[in-house]
Amino acid sequence: MFANELTAYLVPSDTVGSYPFADKKHCMGSQIIRLHDHPDATIHPTDILIVGIDARDSDSPSNLIRKQLWGLSSIHYPKGRVFDAGNIPANLTLAQQYQAVETISAMLTECKAQLIFIGGTQEFTSKVYSGWRISQKFIRLAIIDCKIDWDGNYDDFHEDNFVNNLMDEPYEKLVDLSFIGIQGYLTPQHIQQRVLRRKHEHIRLGNLRGNIHEAEPLLFDAHLVSIDMSAVRASDAPGLKVSNPNGLYAEEVCMLARYAGVGQNSKFFGLFGLGAIEGPQKQTIMLAAQVVWHYIEGVSHRKLENPLKNLPYNKKYVINIDVPGIEMVFYKNEHSGNWWFELAGLNKRKLMRGKILVRCTASDYTSASNGDIPQRWMRWYQKVQKI
Repeated sequence: MFANELTAYLVPSDTVGSYPFADKKHCMGSQIIRLHDHPDATIHPTDILIVGIDARDSDSPSNLIRKQLWGLSSIHYPKGRVFDAGNIPANLTLAQQYQAVETISAMLTECKAQLIFIGGTQEFTSKVYSGWRISQKFIRLAIIDCKIDWDGNYDDFHEDNFVNNLMDEPYEKLVDLSFIGIQGYLTPQHIQQRVLRRKHEHIRLGNLRGNIHEAEPLLFDAHLVSIDMSAVRASDAPGLKVSNPNGLYAEEVCMLARYAGVGQNSKFFGLFGLGAIEGPQKQTIMLAAQVVWHYIEGVSHRKLENPLKNLPYNKKYVINIDVPGIEMVFYKNEHSGNWWFELAGLNKRKLMRGKILVRCTASDYTSASNGDIPQRWMRWYQKVQKI
């Protein structure tokens, strides 16, 4: 795909970076390429493109994030280039912006480049998914938020009610939908139960605190990762529309972003919920810039792992359970310490052929070894039977 095919939907951001910490040549701004200046450039699968979804004026959140992001340390990324692709025009209607997001996502899915959206509200995640589902199947989506944005009204679509469009997607399209960092007092029990009945997963904030590595397998496997900044506590991200005293710490949201970047499936990262910052906004904007920086830094350290390859450091473990004809197969990469389990495609419609690998934790293997069926394995096994 050529750059001019993409820039037809975008306007330049014209952002000038702020360089308070180091010489400009050592800052990220020095490695950013303005896509509009290279209309004949070919977009490669290893390239990263940053797109804003809001106004073109200098006070728009995406431009403010860029200003701080350009001043952070440069990232050694010899595999590809980092482009500032500009913004979706502010003079479009909301419906037109939705269509632009869907079209851009579909285009970059075809060329397999990395896409980062900054600004806008989190329902744009659903439009990114719509672009993906045109050509992809068995998509895995992870949403980091303080709540599950679903109220059951299928006739209404906005930032607080878009998950209902995703929840009922067939597994052959959206095979996994996970929610990370939700807070029980903001998410009614019947919605949490609906997620579990669909064999998807949610991790509450209390379960993450002090145990944030539990989210790593979900983010490692996810093709699409979406963060709403309302998931961060107000003292770390002041001035947001949702002022929540509880939430992720600044360090934790950066860690989650890096997990997403390192994950070998990830092709989309969205940072949303910054559209109405009031008061001491500089701290929140700087945190947003650092979250994006950690994702890109994670991508720069990404190493593709295939536990099915017959290599000395790939170990296979087979566990027999008390169900005739079924066994649990686990793999471990001794170099990285990463674990997976394997499920065979048992469906009759041939929508899924071969085997599916799911990242898991060492505790999943330990539970299976002790005769207990891990919850993650069971929900994936149940999904595979329905595909």
